[in-house]
Formats: sequence, C-alpha cells, structure tokens
Amino acid sequence: MTYKKIAAFAMLAGMMAVASATPEDDTQALVKKASAYIKANGIDKACVDFADPAKGFRPNGSYVYVHDIHAKMLCNPGSPRTVGKDMIEVKDMDGKYFNKEMVSLATTKGSGWVEYKWTNPATQKMQDKKSYIERQGDLIVGSGFYK
Repeated sequence: MTYKKIAAFAMLAGMMAVASATPEDDTQALVKKASAYIKANGIDKACVDFADPAKGFRPNGSYVYVHDIHAKMLCNPGSPRTVGKDMIEVKDMDGKYFNKEMVSLATTKGSGWVEYKWTNPATQKMQDKKSYIERQGDLIVGSGFYK
C-alpha cells in the first residue's frame, strides 16, 4: 500500500513538473538539446534532422535555427527561404536588427534572450517572438516562441 502511494505521488509530481514548464524553459531545453546534437552529429546532419518533425526538434510548432557567427543562416525549418542568406542586416517590422543582437549576445555572453517581431509560420502573421540563442563554437543555435 505504501509503495502505491509513493508511486502515485511521484507520478503526480512528475506531471506537475511538466505542466509547470514555461515556454522559456521549453525553449532553452530545446536549444541545449540541439547544441548537443550538433556537437555529436555535425551541422549537416543536424540541419536535416531539425527539419524532420519525427526527430524531436519541432515540438508544439517550435523549430531550431542555426546561423554562423556572422549571421549567415545555415538551417531554418520555420523559414527555409533564409537558408544560405546573410541575415546580419535583416530588421524586424520595428526596425530592430535582431540578428546583430544575437551575434553580439553570442560573442559577449555565450547565450541569452532576444525579443523581436517575426512571421509565425503557423499563422503567417507577424507576431512578437522571444528567442533563446546559444553559441556552439562558430555557430549560433536558437529557437523561440511566439507570444
């Protein structure tokens, strides 16, 4: 009887932990998972797998994007047309150079949050977005969520 109560409590606590995760927590965890995957498998395989929903890098409509330390986009399942492009001068609808901010953050602190406006691929509407980025060698790995 005691074992069943302990097991039930543990299960409930686990469910509460999942339910209490914030979008920030989920996004940070996804970026850390993606960074580790790049380190283990290389950027080419990672970019292919980041686009494949079956690989676990597209939860709840999120996606992982990667650009080099100069903001050249290497993979972006949410906006494939940007792959191969220099994104350093791209501004959001308010005129914010958010990629410059990402590069600066990655080179000075190694990781952090950037907020900007971007087209949500699910709705095709411009929305506020909050992205977490992390430097992985000469790469910047990021993901975000729409608010």
